[in-house]
Amino acid sequence: MARPLPNSTKDHDPGSPLAQVKNPASPALHRPRASAEAPVSFGAKGTPRKVLLFFIDGLGVGEDDPDRNPLATGEFPSLRLTRTQRPEGTVGSPIVARGLDASMGVQGLPQSATGQTSILTGVNAPAVMGKHISGFPGPQLRGILERHSILKRIREAGRTASFLNAFAPRVFEAAENKRRLSATSLATLASGAPFRTWSDLLERRAVVHDLTHWRMREWGYDLPLRAAEEAGAIIADETAQLDFALFEYFETDRAGHDQDRPRAMRCLADLDRALQAALERLDLQSTTVIVASDHGNLEDGLVKTHTLNPAFFAIWGSWAPAWEPQRLTDIAPLIWEALGLPRGIGGDSEGVTAGA
Repeated sequence: MARPLPNSTKDHDPGSPLAQVKNPASPALHRPRASAEAPVSFGAKGTPRKVLLFFIDGLGVGEDDPDRNPLATGEFPSLRLTRTQRPEGTVGSPIVARGLDASMGVQGLPQSATGQTSILTGVNAPAVMGKHISGFPGPQLRGILERHSILKRIREAGRTASFLNAFAPRVFEAAENKRRLSATSLATLASGAPFRTWSDLLERRAVVHDLTHWRMREWGYDLPLRAAEEAGAIIADETAQLDFALFEYFETDRAGHDQDRPRAMRCLADLDRALQAALERLDLQSTTVIVASDHGNLEDGLVKTHTLNPAFFAIWGSWAPAWEPQRLTDIAPLIWEALGLPRGIGGDSEGVTAGA
């Protein structure tokens, strides 16, 4: 029997899911409390330049072999980034499409905790830690996110920023869940912005991590299936009301670890349809859409682990950086510049050390 959705007594009662879990079947959720300081509205401020960070976990730039790399099949045009192929959407080609260095000078396979911290802060987290770290950020990485979260810096600059994923409130209160927070959740907590909830989801102000609710239904939640195009439209509509919006998808990394080709194809189809719908609906003259990943995985079906392939990266919109991004730490500065924010008031995380 499907379990009913948890009730919330407040419109924006904060809650967040575990974006990465060692057990892919685990539905564990947490409910952190957002800061009461610097409250943010989901409404627009009328600023002309906006950014959507469409984050996809575990997607690298791999070989052109479609039997090995589902991105090379041509079935997902907006995600068709391989050694020689480039993405193409119904709105046209991205202005930038390339792989970014996910190793960042540190030996070993790139991992989620350090990779996502680097994306969301501009800090070379693997270099700070001396190694790549998987799973959830520990105390030192949490400290980096608390100080340098791009959502926090944007809000401190007087602009709006929000995480578009919906989180179930009051599902798990256990202390262990509070220790298992994803980098995206910690970056949002650092900003003081409220988390979006089931109420937002049902009223078309948020999406869940799987876009269409298939995974949430597998976990027993009584959610109706949602078309990927509808999820993309919601992402676009909410982005239009903000300066900076973040969406996270992590089923790709799970499918890669499981070497589950049918699930990988399903994930990529949903992502392609949602992204294309968002691009078609957004004003790309004023909005920059950055599609990025933290490391390779799904693009190589021959291995269960992450890969050394560069991480997926593409930019859609009229704005283009005057410099060429090379690694994951370049994403936060790109977001800052795409918003038209000047350097020197929170956009620079260079020089951060282990004591930061």
